Amino acid sequence: MEHTTKELSIADVAGWGSALVTFGLIQGALYLKAYWGHFGLDPFQYVAVSEIALAGLAGIGLALGLMFVAILLGDWLGDKLTSISPERRVLGCLAPIALFLGLGAIIWWANAWVVLIGALLTVVCLAAVSIAPAVPAAIKKSPWLTYAVVMLVYVSIASNWLGAERAKKITQGEEKRVANVAIDSRSLTGLNLIGRLGDTYVFWDKARKTTLLLQASDLKSLELRRAPSAATRDTP
Repeated sequence: MEHTTKELSIADVAGWGSALVTFGLIQGALYLKAYWGHFGLDPFQYVAVSEIALAGLAGIGLALGLMFVAILLGDWLGDKLTSISPERRVLGCLAPIALFLGLGAIIWWANAWVVLIGALLTVVCLAAVSIAPAVPAAIKKSPWLTYAVVMLVYVSIASNWLGAERAKKITQGEEKRVANVAIDSRSLTGLNLIGRLGDTYVFWDKARKTTLLLQASDLKSLELRRAPSAATRDTP
């Protein structure tokens, strides 16, 4: 049987590139919405679309890279498991079980139950597409179906969770650096720098549990230093 290869045209590259950029923008928007929404802010009210696009694509780039590595690793692992001889089928059955147990242990240790829920929802969506009579057979048999569902469902949930977890660490005082800000004749110390929205710096005041918005033109100085450890704070 002869295998035919299809060369990618400029239109194909442009189409796939546009789809990936759009996907990155959507995931970046989900991440930023969850992150800034934790502090009661809507980033879309403060910054230009170009800044949101840049931040979103930069944030989702790592996720897409990890997905690519996971796909390659999954293909390699699947090829190894299918090539196991019949005499060693027990090893082929134990390997996936050990893998899933290891992933479950990592999720439990990281308290990332939302990620586990995202994985379960991904499986449910795949099953729904497979049994739905309205879905064309070409889509059901497509080798890209699993990857498409993972990107649309799992990565969306993970992006939102990552943004919320990042913001939660700031409000819980787990940041490694604190900011000292000088404004006119007074100074503010022990703040956590949340980020910058346009020309506005945003800080978290843990003592008052308040979000502070300061114009960049009003800042005389901004100093970032390493937060004192718990042992240092307890020393009289």
